[in-house]
Amino acid sequence: MFFWSFWKRIIKTNLMKKNFFTLLLAAVLISSCSSDEGESDGSSIVGTWDAIEFNMGEAVDLNDDGTASDNLLDELDCFASTATFTAEGGYSTATTGIYFEATEDSFFITCDGVETTSGTYTLDGNTLVTIGEEGEVESTATVTTDRLVVTGEDDDFGQVTLVFERRE
Repeated sequence: MFFWSFWKRIIKTNLMKKNFFTLLLAAVLISSCSSDEGESDGSSIVGTWDAIEFNMGEAVDLNDDGTASDNLLDELDCFASTATFTAEGGYSTATTGIYFEATEDSFFITCDGVETTSGTYTLDGNTLVTIGEEGEVESTATVTTDRLVVTGEDDDFGQVTLVFERRE
């Protein structure tokens, strides 16, 4: 579950300690890639990747505009995430910090600052192993010329898929 443990740290909840964040950033760059996402074409993961989709199995209306979406980037205009992989085997991420506050009558989301992490990685076929401050994490990634797709399972919220586009 590449980056998953990092993503769980990103959201800081004042009154909702149950990690509602898991809903938003659940299994974000992580395990078991779906075969309909396409096969890796031998492209290198080396480079900088920007998140363009963060899809969940269930649509939500976090921005309270009356339209629910399973792509959380449609719901959180303030969210951004970047992952960089080096040829020397290092990786780093920079992701918007998202904060949730809930009362009995309302729910608030704010974005503030950038959370970062880094470590080392190996990519063998579609198996991506990262080692960072959260320990060693194995996931499945599909890399094409311009896309990095990782799909994962979260215990609370089911399947999520994060799609990155290669930065030029």
